[in-house]
Amino acid sequence: MNKKGGLTAKAPRSEKYRTTIIPLRKEKKRQRQEELETLGQGFLPSDPNALCERLELLMATKQAGNTGFRNEIVRICDELLRHKIISHDAYKNLMPTLNKDVNH
Repeated sequence: MNKKGGLTAKAPRSEKYRTTIIPLRKEKKRQRQEELETLGQGFLPSDPNALCERLELLMATKQAGNTGFRNEIVRICDELLRHKIISHDAYKNLMPTLNKDVNH
């Protein structure tokens, strides 16, 4: 037992630790990674219209002063460029505007 009264594996070298605890920790870590990817960091719609709508919304949000969506804006622009929805010139013109501070 540990100080709080819970049970713990005796040592990292024990059979129980290697066969039960380590696989459970790896599975939990994998699940957390998947959750992070689906929280907007890894998921983008494949529909170009939905991407354009999302980009418009995020750009308006940025104009309002919220700078927390820069990475998602860049990912959407990358995806639109990859699908040839926007030109390379339009992409290059858009990127510097993402680095400008709204208040300056």
